[in-house]
Amino acid sequence: LYRPIADQSMKPPFNMLSSRFRIYPTFSFCRHETLACRNKFQVQGDLEVLNKSWQQPSTAHRVFCTSAFVPPSEPSDAKAPGVASRGSGSALAPGQITAASTASGAMSERVLLANSDWERMGAYLAAYDETREGVIKRCRDVQKLAKQAVYSLHRGDMQGAAKQLAKAEAVAAEISPSIAKYPALRSGSFAAAVEEYVEARAFACFLEEGRLIRSDELPLAEPEEFLGGVLDFTGELNRYAIARATVRDSAAVQLCRDLVDALMGRFLQFDLRNGSLRKKYDSLKYTLKKMEGTLYELALTEGMGLKISSEAAMGEPPTGAGEVERGEEEDM
Repeated sequence: LYRPIADQSMKPPFNMLSSRFRIYPTFSFCRHETLACRNKFQVQGDLEVLNKSWQQPSTAHRVFCTSAFVPPSEPSDAKAPGVASRGSGSALAPGQITAASTASGAMSERVLLANSDWERMGAYLAAYDETREGVIKRCRDVQKLAKQAVYSLHRGDMQGAAKQLAKAEAVAAEISPSIAKYPALRSGSFAAAVEEYVEARAFACFLEEGRLIRSDELPLAEPEEFLGGVLDFTGELNRYAIARATVRDSAAVQLCRDLVDALMGRFLQFDLRNGSLRKKYDSLKYTLKKMEGTLYELALTEGMGLKISSEAAMGEPPTGAGEVERGEEEDM
């Protein structure tokens, strides 16, 4: 579009025109765009008005770039509609971005962005990131304590495991208010830490009472987190069964196998989609198979041991029989 030029010597020769005239702005675009804009941008006015507008680049630019019509009868100091004069007191309020829109030939201002709204969202994101970093750090402490408790349980240190689990529960309780404020943080590190805690508590309950812990005994865990922790617990149960098999404790191995088989039957009733629970459930089938193999080998070993001992008892010579035979051979 035609723009004013800072060099006054290059301005159009308005003095050569008549006092009443019509201007068709020229373009550096293709021909059809020029023809289309001839009907849209028609500015008609006084020579004095145009000369004065030429001295004010910002005003002249808006006169030539808007579709508003400037009637010839307007005074010479008339401004284009929607253009506020400097110092007129119509300045925009701080923190507002406005745009000029045309409606029935009149210009109006509307707010595009409210800075206060964006500042509030920025503060929310900053607080969220800060809380997230703190939650991740504290969740590592919960996982560490839970793993230490499982290690202690495998070595028979029940008191040490109880202390470690109590500390883990206290740390998880400290994190809970942050999770309640920002629920999106639960699905990450906090859920993994709770599953580790459920695994340790389930293992401790099994060693103490010979049963699976109930979900209502773990209020910190959501249903999905409880199921994930129970599936992890079956892996520790397999390790425990192998350890008991080395000392020929077939009753303990049988109890572990029965519990895993009962869990398998329950999980078969669930429709698990692709996810972490589905992957853990797939490993449960192999855990059950390993336990059944361990129990079979233990039973086979015990059976072979009984057979060997019974055969040895049946083929043992009477007391002193060997000495009598050796004496008879010496006499001959």
